[in-house]
Amino acid sequence: MNSLRQLLPPLNALRTFEAAARHGSFKMAAEELCVTQAAVSRQIQTLEDFYGLKLFLRGNRKVQLTSDGHTLYLAASSALQSIATASRGLLRRNSLDYLALISTTSFAQLWLMPRLKQLRVQHPELQLHMISSEENPDYQERFSAAVTLGLEEHPHYVAEYLFSEEIFPVCTPRFLAQNPRITTLEGMLGVTLLNLSASHWKARLWAPVDWAFWLKEFGLDSTMCTELVDFSHFSMLLNAAQEDVGVCLAWRHLVEPQLNAGTLVRPLEETLFADDRKHYFVCRRDLAGSSEMRVLRDWLMSETQALRDRPSQKADQ
Repeated sequence: MNSLRQLLPPLNALRTFEAAARHGSFKMAAEELCVTQAAVSRQIQTLEDFYGLKLFLRGNRKVQLTSDGHTLYLAASSALQSIATASRGLLRRNSLDYLALISTTSFAQLWLMPRLKQLRVQHPELQLHMISSEENPDYQERFSAAVTLGLEEHPHYVAEYLFSEEIFPVCTPRFLAQNPRITTLEGMLGVTLLNLSASHWKARLWAPVDWAFWLKEFGLDSTMCTELVDFSHFSMLLNAAQEDVGVCLAWRHLVEPQLNAGTLVRPLEETLFADDRKHYFVCRRDLAGSSEMRVLRDWLMSETQALRDRPSQKADQ
């Protein structure tokens, strides 16, 4: 036991490191952990002092893992995910005081979190416990509620259609001004394209949408691209786009605030209306009639109404 304590790094610093490595950004790690960016930097420095190694290469506007940092990230990510999985099971055994909602990390961070304050104001009685996962929950886990990508029907669960995906390229206004050729599909092939790597996709019910998939829908071959940069998480990819690294594919429900604020723009009109790629609110049948579940279901339906009302691709053609 003494040996274990001596080998383990400061665990709070390790948790901070994992967030920074996952996002590729101290700023986004600070936002996730609700601390200052300086606090994140101090925790990373603590970890680097513990090992006597550099874990990040620091630039003016971004950070990058060193080879040692990458080794630690793989171990830390796996260990924290295992703890989270065990914790989720234990929490569900005593779930009388709150309602657990499972969703993807991107949906939780970019769609749900900006609306969380509003939800709490409207329904202070709703005690929500949010759980993120990169794949749909397994019915054998006996989860309470989830926002799923696609639907696997089960007699013990009920589902409500929320919205289908709409996917299009985005970049910053500055990147567009510096690369005016990206207002055409052919011009898009000549700049850096930020890609959500298909190798990290864990949804069981459909294939991932990456640049190869999206461009093929418009008759173009991704092998003609000048440069593709792969990312394992959408939050990292979006951060790179916001730092003017290139153009990324974005899902309307995840980037609408940035589009409305003008921090991101659509350089061209082409949109993939993926009507078959449906998202659902799924909950246990025996809990569907509870007041808490009805409140959550009705709120989600209301907040996604605009996504259901948008014109389909076929209507535009």
